Amino acid sequence: MSESQVFTSGQRAYLSSLAAVDSIDASSRIRYADWFRVECMRRYKAGEKPAALFREAGLDPKIVGYKRIERAFARWKRTPEPVTPERKPVDPRDQLIAAQALRIQQLEEELRLKQE
Repeated sequence: MSESQVFTSGQRAYLSSLAAVDSIDASSRIRYADWFRVECMRRYKAGEKPAALFREAGLDPKIVGYKRIERAFARWKRTPEPVTPERKPVDPRDQLIAAQALRIQQLEEELRLKQE
């Protein structure tokens, strides 16, 4: 997905359901939860890859875009951490639900394309 593309309503619904996402607007701007930003930066400084961190939170780089991830990390490196971040651990059940929601969306899109 290129940075200028707008997410489909299904993609917006999926992304909004993730704990790492505070909000997503109609122009596809994603606002990430403070705890996610803090956790990403902590793990990034420990040597983990940005795309892997996003993928683990259900934010597949194929959907959000690698450029969006690069820009988020560049922005986070320049800005101080929130004073009192809300830390929510990523629940594996939430990850499973997010993965299932994504797969359902993919299957629905395949069906829609076959019907056209």
